[in-house]
Amino acid sequence: MKLIDWNILKQNLKNIFTKPDQKSYLTKLLDNVEKQNSENKNLPFKIIAIREKGFIVKVCGLRGYISFNHMPWTYNNNVAWNAVFPYLKGKSFFSKIYQIQKNPISITLNGEIPQFKKPDLIENRMYHGVILNKPDFGAFVDIGYAFNWKNGSLIGLLHKSHFETIEHFEKIEIGEIIKLLFWGYNEKEQVIFGLKPELKEWYTNEIEQLIGETLPVKSLKTHDNNVTYIVKDKFSATLLINKSIYPENKPKIKKAIRNLKNGEIIHCEILSINKPQRTFQLKWNIPSEIEEIFSRDITKGNLQSQNTNSIHDTRNTIENCLSTEVVEQLNLIGKTVNVKVIKENKSFGRAKVKYLVEEKYPGNLKISDDFFTFGFSEIKHIEKNLQNGEIINCKVLSVKNNTVNIQWNFNNKELFRFFR
Repeated sequence: MKLIDWNILKQNLKNIFTKPDQKSYLTKLLDNVEKQNSENKNLPFKIIAIREKGFIVKVCGLRGYISFNHMPWTYNNNVAWNAVFPYLKGKSFFSKIYQIQKNPISITLNGEIPQFKKPDLIENRMYHGVILNKPDFGAFVDIGYAFNWKNGSLIGLLHKSHFETIEHFEKIEIGEIIKLLFWGYNEKEQVIFGLKPELKEWYTNEIEQLIGETLPVKSLKTHDNNVTYIVKDKFSATLLINKSIYPENKPKIKKAIRNLKNGEIIHCEILSINKPQRTFQLKWNIPSEIEEIFSRDITKGNLQSQNTNSIHDTRNTIENCLSTEVVEQLNLIGKTVNVKVIKENKSFGRAKVKYLVEEKYPGNLKISDDFFTFGFSEIKHIEKNLQNGEIINCKVLSVKNNTVNIQWNFNNKELFRFFR
């Protein structure tokens, strides 16, 4: 009986179950890749696995490799690539051929080619992102994940001060999906992220714009006669009394503060802001108001002025220290006023738009609707379509440098008028 040669049998079985044209099939695929490469075409590739310094991919039916350094976008370290890999697996991008080797078949790709457009992010909208890294001061987050990576990578820093507690910040992990708010871009075109809508002003330029403005300030007195100050019904503030701020009337300011009633409104200039503590530093700068409250005889329970919340008292001679016009402007704060649009023709057919509040005072306009505040380009578009002499109704926000800051809050009809 003839013995079976197991090596021959093994080879025969292999020949039976192996497709006879496999080598030819791979050759055709490789020829196709070379042809497209010679025509300088962009080749799609799909990420299927991760290695120490790059990804294993599928390109034109063949396995290939692309290093992290040659991906369509880059990160500062490989930790970030490992963090996003679970969300990149199965996703396709475009590349050029970096190198081809036939025996054995080896394809290396270069994805550093233009293939993304900048996403249209909507201010104050919530997006999902992947935590890439966690230095001591915060978390770097990529919200390219929110667009299924079709717009590539979009990274921003979420400072740890956004989190409710340090423990909450320390608990989040690299690779975790987090929900966060888009708040716009800074002066370097970097993305600004946040977690709580009420904190937005502290991380954008909105708060800085209040410096120098004179605003209504609510004074709250405790049982032990200490005073705290609230600006715009939401911001804490301090009113320091020292010689550098009040070189001539420091004693008068101190007495006037003692005479304040709980909940009384005074008007103060915003001197500076303290972002870490989220407070304002104030200067009480309305002489007539100070004099009126200073002159009260609180020991006898007899107030010399009956209208304590008004800054205007014609009986008060010291009001002459402050122009009547400024007093009238301050009295407009919080009210809805008529604002006249004035368009002045300039060179090259361009028009400069000005705003006149109550037919008297120059105005500085902000425009918003129920969802967001319009930016520079949107305001220019609206101003282009305004009519000279048109009257709009605006709310007075504050006064700064003899200019009244006003806000026009759009309704749906007005929104349709300008953006249909």
